[in-house]
Amino acid sequence: MGFLDAYRVVDFTNERGLLAGRLLADLGADVIQVEPPGGSSARRVGPFADDGESLYWAAYAANKRGVTCNLDTKEGQELALALCVEADFVFESETPGTMARRGLSYDDVQRVNPRAVYTSITPFGSDGPKAAYADSELVLWAAGGPLAAHQDGDRPPLRISVPQAYLHAAADAAGGALIAHLAGRRTGAGQHVDVSVVQSVTQATLSRILATAVGDPQGSALIAAEADGKVDQSGSGSGTAGTKWQVRDGYVAMHLALGPAAGRFTNNLFAWLREEGACDAQLAEVDWCAVPERDLLERARSAVAEFMSRKTKREVLEASLERKLLAAPILTVGDLAESAQLEARSFWVELGDQVLPGPFAQVTADAFAFRRPAPRLGEHNAEVFGEILGLLA
Repeated sequence: MGFLDAYRVVDFTNERGLLAGRLLADLGADVIQVEPPGGSSARRVGPFADDGESLYWAAYAANKRGVTCNLDTKEGQELALALCVEADFVFESETPGTMARRGLSYDDVQRVNPRAVYTSITPFGSDGPKAAYADSELVLWAAGGPLAAHQDGDRPPLRISVPQAYLHAAADAAGGALIAHLAGRRTGAGQHVDVSVVQSVTQATLSRILATAVGDPQGSALIAAEADGKVDQSGSGSGTAGTKWQVRDGYVAMHLALGPAAGRFTNNLFAWLREEGACDAQLAEVDWCAVPERDLLERARSAVAEFMSRKTKREVLEASLERKLLAAPILTVGDLAESAQLEARSFWVELGDQVLPGPFAQVTADAFAFRRPAPRLGEHNAEVFGEILGLLA
């Protein structure tokens, strides 16, 4: 039945925090997703299926029971608070102050259920000078620091690809809630877990922050841009620009590693080019364990780019394993869906008529429980309100 099958979660989150409840639901908890009568705003987040249904909602609300409740009316607020009386965990992702105005803040819940772990997911935290700031995906990545590192030469930073700032925060919220619950097992008291999205995205790229703090120019693209005349700050090729190479069916990631630590991998690569007549004699004889002149490196990059353009992702992967190269294909969602590795690890689960990511880890015990697809609007009103509160919805 899952590690958390004895526990109940009341989930007030929208697209800002759905993943937190999904993670606990996958571990067996009974997660009750509370939506306004018109439906969660997460139902209007793309991408969308051919029938117009939100695939975002289908993914992150899966495995939960769903009820509707108008939190902007006194009756709805009283009903929601009554649900919290029976909850072990409560999640919310509203703008700071909103739940307090509804009578559903941590203090309000604690008065009726002192043992509940109450978790808030907000852009900048529930307090502090930025707590009331407006946010967007772009604002959060910029404020958290990682955006600065996503520069292409002297061009402005590129945005993070798929919106994911709140996914980082929601995963942190699930972990923080479980830690607080463990403490509550000893003390008998609940806690308020306050997750700031900006802190989550900052933690997600912690290695860059630490690198900058100790003076490593690779810690920030802004600092690295000032390091004139240096081919690579690490000697391993990991900081060399242009590590994405176009192949016939997409892209591969590959370092032209330099220096004594990793130059042998580039020697292996040019041995492959030499066998297929794809480089001149001078490039074929270079020992990449030493750092070459810049003009030689540029010629090498041109030869590699031309060579890679004639290969497929599978050919590069097979060569990487056989020849010991620092190369791997960049997989699309379609590639992942057909991955033999993920299939072998039972990564996918069928919920209703959809196939979704399942267990996030392999555990020898019965850790996970996958029971139902994302709920239809108000699908479990009668069931939940009748079961928990003895009401007919």
